[in-house]
Amino acid sequence: MATSAATAAAAIAARARREVIEFLSGKAAFDPEHAVEIDFPSNLHQRQLGHLIGRGIVHDTGSGRYWLDQAALELDEQRRRDAAKLVLKIVLAAAAIGIAVAAIVAAMH
Repeated sequence: MATSAATAAAAIAARARREVIEFLSGKAAFDPEHAVEIDFPSNLHQRQLGHLIGRGIVHDTGSGRYWLDQAALELDEQRRRDAAKLVLKIVLAAAAIGIAVAAIVAAMH
């Protein structure tokens, strides 16, 4: 039950992150000169905006206007893909080891 709640929370946060990015992209806010004001009604969107600022993906001009650093976003997305691939490799390796151990134990009996 807790796992499904955590999964749902992660999905909701990911959606809010995407919506912040899509908002800035839709406004073509890709540099300080094209920065836009953001007024999201949701606290979750504000938190995701804060995370994106912390990761250097979104920048605050200091006047309440924000812009999206496309290069930083692409780098972050590549890191996320690489991390997902690593986790998948670890899971597959663990499964292969488990199958091998089960086969060895079965052969010994």
